[in-house]
Amino acid sequence: MKLLALSTSTPRGSAALFEAADVDLHAEAAALRGGAPSIAAAPAPGARLLAATSYADVHGHAERIFGAVDEVLAAAGIPAAAVQALGCDVGPGSFTGVRVAVAAAKGVALALDVPVAGVTSLEAMAAAAFAAGAASPGDLLVPLIDAKKGEVFLAAFDAPSAAPSLPPRHLPRDAAFDVVAELAAGRRIVVVGAVAEEIEALRPLAARGDALDFPDATWIGRLAIDRLRAAAAGGERGSAEAPHDPALLEPLYVRAPDAKPAELGYTPPR
Repeated sequence: MKLLALSTSTPRGSAALFEAADVDLHAEAAALRGGAPSIAAAPAPGARLLAATSYADVHGHAERIFGAVDEVLAAAGIPAAAVQALGCDVGPGSFTGVRVAVAAAKGVALALDVPVAGVTSLEAMAAAAFAAGAASPGDLLVPLIDAKKGEVFLAAFDAPSAAPSLPPRHLPRDAAFDVVAELAAGRRIVVVGAVAEEIEALRPLAARGDALDFPDATWIGRLAIDRLRAAAAGGERGSAEAPHDPALLEPLYVRAPDAKPAELGYTPPR
């Protein structure tokens, strides 16, 4: 399986291309159309990163993400038509950025008739931190993303590949430490995310690194492959309500957007 991963939820945009030899998703298109899934899944030897690229441009994701996709495809010598699955950063993060990746991944997956696995920005950062040894099982690992307006998006994890002990939410910056300390209950706390350096109470707890400061497509892709592998083993793709149907991919905003639909009969001021 060749999987393309995208991330545009923060100032860093990134794309990555993977090959996972133990997951054969040629039958995914048939499964999406209601046919019987015939996906082979083997014990996980991991996935091979074929190419990756990133850029820093929080306001330019819509213009730059497809250039990043073209770059990784060219570097790997693979045509777009050979992509068999997608992994997508669904947020939380920048509202506009989250929408860009979700729309791009959904459009490509629908055009190619392939599955797409959504991965949250915060779990990608957590996976990178555990893999780098910045945190160990038993620690409380807290990835943070700047939510603007004096707030942060955060979640908390106790171990690699585990569901979050604190699901994604937004909190005022000055409340983050108290919430995290209470949840830790005396355990070692490790925070990741570039914004932690801006919060005095969290700065001494911060671990830094490229994939720890912001979510990256290389970790979105690895987690997406794990998700598709688990779905293959469990036969989850056999119905129209399958979790990796691109039509069902949705952003995770966590906080309601500021822009709201105008009320019926509203006339803007002149």
